[in-house]
Amino acid sequence: MEEIQVNLRLEEKLAVVDLAGDVTSLAEKKLLAAYEKAVAQKVKCVVLNFSSVSYVNSAGMSILITLLTRSQNQSVTLRAFGLSPHFQKIFEMVGLLKYIPHFANEAEARASCA
Repeated sequence: MEEIQVNLRLEEKLAVVDLAGDVTSLAEKKLLAAYEKAVAQKVKCVVLNFSSVSYVNSAGMSILITLLTRSQNQSVTLRAFGLSPHFQKIFEMVGLLKYIPHFANEAEARASCA
């Protein structure tokens, strides 16, 4: 298991959260901290980059649902890109794709924030 790396790229109205490694319970603190930091900067859209994620377990899904709930309460839009076809299927089964649209690449995800 590879510990998660979370990198936050903050811009004026937008934040990109680059994830690398495994999204498990160990990711919770880092991921939620990055999200809170972005919201504190008044961003309206957070883009999650899953390009370097190799594994998401049920605890990881639970963290993403927590993130989604917070974003809805704070009127922040969530977007994602870089999910493998396998994870896209899982996200769809859990219902996450309804609320966190997935895009082919970062440019498309950013454009959808506008």
